[in-house]
Amino acid sequence: MENLITSLNKRRSVIFSIIGIFSVLSLLIHFNYEITVFSYFEEKYNILFIYGLIVYKLFELPLLYYILLHRHLIILKKEGGYAEVYPKLEKQSKVFFFLIIQGNTIFGLIAYKLSANILFFLLFMLIALIITHIIKPTKIFT
Repeated sequence: MENLITSLNKRRSVIFSIIGIFSVLSLLIHFNYEITVFSYFEEKYNILFIYGLIVYKLFELPLLYYILLHRHLIILKKEGGYAEVYPKLEKQSKVFFFLIIQGNTIFGLIAYKLSANILFFLLFMLIALIITHIIKPTKIFT
């Protein structure tokens, strides 16, 4: 279990640095290049779509946490089936941490392209930062 905790702590610190790099790069790109807004829909629908992405992300992350991590932790604590649950838990915890950064980056890019407002991209990076900060592997597995 200690190997998994150290691996996830390393992954977590890498995610923090990736979030910082993406945020700085996005600010540099925003100030140096002009991004045009999608013209597929009217602008009022773009904002509604962005708000929908934000609400979706706020529902998706707790659901992913439950599906990928929490249910395995419950089995591990109740039954103690360490040999059966550990490989699944190891794989799916890595997937969860990957999905945090990947999903928020993609949604942030979509929101940025729909609005040409860098604050929406930074909002999704902030959501990723908060979720990564909240989920601490040392507290999860104790």
